[in-house]
Amino acid sequence: MSSSSPQCSRKWIIEFTKWPERCAILKPIAFGCQLKFVSNKLIKDSEKFIKYFRMQKSSFSELQDICQDDLLKENTNYRKAISPIERLTVTLRFLATGESFQSLAFRFRLGHETVRRIVKETVQVLWRKLQPQDMPVPDKHSWEQIANGFQERWQFPLCAGAIDGKHVQLKAPVDSGSQYFNYKGHYSIVLMAICDAKSKFIVIDVGAYGSSSDGGIFQDSNFFQRLREKRLHLPDPIQIPDTNTIAPYVFVGDEAFPLLENLMRPFPRKELSDEKRIFNYRLSRARKQIECAFGVLSSMWRILRKPIEVQVDFATDIVKATCVLHNYIQNREPDRIKEMGNFEDDTNSTFTPTPARPGRGHTGDGKAVRNVLMKYFTSPTGSVHWQTNVLI
Repeated sequence: MSSSSPQCSRKWIIEFTKWPERCAILKPIAFGCQLKFVSNKLIKDSEKFIKYFRMQKSSFSELQDICQDDLLKENTNYRKAISPIERLTVTLRFLATGESFQSLAFRFRLGHETVRRIVKETVQVLWRKLQPQDMPVPDKHSWEQIANGFQERWQFPLCAGAIDGKHVQLKAPVDSGSQYFNYKGHYSIVLMAICDAKSKFIVIDVGAYGSSSDGGIFQDSNFFQRLREKRLHLPDPIQIPDTNTIAPYVFVGDEAFPLLENLMRPFPRKELSDEKRIFNYRLSRARKQIECAFGVLSSMWRILRKPIEVQVDFATDIVKATCVLHNYIQNREPDRIKEMGNFEDDTNSTFTPTPARPGRGHTGDGKAVRNVLMKYFTSPTGSVHWQTNVLI
């Protein structure tokens, strides 16, 4: 007994001392298996590839080429750098599933902090590389094209975009008090966005306090300042189609926003005439595109369906990356808008609307423009045959 015991002990010590070496060997093999699974299984199945990466193979390959140089790291004498495709894969899975950094670390055989650093760097690269081409600053021609889209698809003339806000739930920021505490009883930042007639984002503003209302966030935004100072490069007022009436280009929002010359909101719901009810209905048809955009966004990128457990600046970068990826996919796969919103329903989402508090005032010009549009919608030229259904 005494002679066999030291041998067992020595054998146990030998096995233990070999363990770090085994880990070093197994780590790249395990990661390689994950990528092998991607290449062998998903590339052969287009539907599964889309569910895994949220985009088609051609879009993923192009995205990899766009981000390649910014994600490339140098090898050292001590370790081989994680490749750009691996970094992109980890980040897209984080955005698509909302898995924790620790869960992804186990899945890809990486360190927890490594995964965190990869995601943080990659979402910044995605925004920096994709924003100029997939969410560029609109010019006069862009606004005209957007307005044509709303006229053709939703029969709303001179509409330059639909605007609304959504709460993105966060883990409580350190020492933030009640600034990020919203009306739902959660901590959040607000995504304020404007979209076109096909639910593609035109302008986004991310990071406002969750305690703020849509109207307050809007009036504190750079976009509002540019709108008020006439620096948005909106086209000059023109005739409403098939009429002699001149009207400016407008954005459409809900009752949380102020009524301005270039921003329409519904009539108050009390004691509405038939004309006002029809106007509200027609405005709602155009405005719902931003709701559709938010729905597709949270269906594609599940990170928005649960509290994001990072600091505010990091969370802001994550939201910006999901928005620009939303546009990137729509620009390359325009027929997939309905499919992108059908991964699952949005019943349990933490991606919630901002409260519809009354907007801060109105202007006489805003009232005049709204009345002009109301008259147009109830005229033979501007009416649609089904709009009277809202009066029943």
